[in-house]
Amino acid sequence: MTDKRQFQRVALNVPGKLAHNDSDIDVIVHDVSLQGIKLLASETELAKLPFDSHDPYVANFRANEDSPLITLYIEQLYRHSDSRKSKVSLGCKVSQMDINCVSALRRLISLNSPDDSIDEKDLNALVNAVYEHAN
Repeated sequence: MTDKRQFQRVALNVPGKLAHNDSDIDVIVHDVSLQGIKLLASETELAKLPFDSHDPYVANFRANEDSPLITLYIEQLYRHSDSRKSKVSLGCKVSQMDINCVSALRRLISLNSPDDSIDEKDLNALVNAVYEHAN
């Protein structure tokens, strides 16, 4: 699988929740960017949620116990299972987040990136992507 991600990703591997309508499951937030998130979950847990829903999913997590809660409205792009691993990988696109979550993600990325200018590059790319999507 080719990685076509445009934004700087930050590896987290922290617990989170994935919700859809009235159901939620435990997940591991493997990595995150300003525009996408990769989640890991067991097949048993994933069976509790619809796979091909057109309604948004909601992912909630904290980078650590002192961090603010980050809530992302996401669309599932792919689901990949590997028989050698116990968790299924979900690649998701962020479709909506509030301004506080944008700020928290920018801070998380800038604190965990070796490139000092990556935060500005990511934010500019996000603004351009949102602007192009709106037109």
